[in-house]
Amino acid sequence: MLLRLLASAHGRSLAEGFAAQPLTSFIVEGDGAGPLAVDAGAIGLIDDVDEMLRVREIVLTHAHIDHVATLPMFVEALVARGRAPVLVHASPGAIEALRAHLFSGPLFPDFEALTEPDGRPLMRLVPFPLEHPFDLAGFALTAFEVNHPVPTHGLLVDDGETAIVLGADSGPTERLWEIARSSPRVRAVVLEASFPDALQVIADGSGHLTPDTLRAELAKAPSNVRVLITHMKPAYRAEIRAAIAAIGDDRVELLEPGTEVQFS
Repeated sequence: MLLRLLASAHGRSLAEGFAAQPLTSFIVEGDGAGPLAVDAGAIGLIDDVDEMLRVREIVLTHAHIDHVATLPMFVEALVARGRAPVLVHASPGAIEALRAHLFSGPLFPDFEALTEPDGRPLMRLVPFPLEHPFDLAGFALTAFEVNHPVPTHGLLVDDGETAIVLGADSGPTERLWEIARSSPRVRAVVLEASFPDALQVIADGSGHLTPDTLRAELAKAPSNVRVLITHMKPAYRAEIRAAIAAIGDDRVELLEPGTEVQFS
């Protein structure tokens, strides 16, 4: 299985040696499965239409703007290219938010109402089940609730040979670790660390982790899985990186935007 965190910012910080990650999108490819896009913060920034056409399905963890920002651009890029309707899978709560606030007219047209010349809608928002496996792009997915202020779901993604857990934006969530321990095929858990410890109150109130709460979560992690960290707020990334390094856990890796990780 391959996991790629799409880049969403141009240039690199020469002083700190990293690319910022203001938007979130993953591409997952498995043993005969995918490509599957998880979240749509950056998928509309892919600069190769053929690469966009390879993405078979999209699934959203939640509807916050950094996870859906370029979904309209992605759908527009595929107009009249044989992909209608573009299927976007999400929770009922996320779908309600997208219809009410994004594809509602003032911000962007209603792509479910707009059609190709042959009458097919440009996009279809499809609710996924909670806590029950569903098939998508050749993967078996299971969605589970995590700790975030809006309806948000982590995902177990399994290609039959290897599985990973994508934790989405979330503060501490016991169910995530129950899911991670539920399959012997789980090779990695992807977590976030959005704020430094000095902003713990903000992290707790907005449903995010800091290095300090990440340390507590690592105590719950299976010993044989990799833990990949994303979603560090650009203004605090150097501070967060240093604090995570100080934890000294060899299972922890920083997932840099634009990089690809292989699991077997």
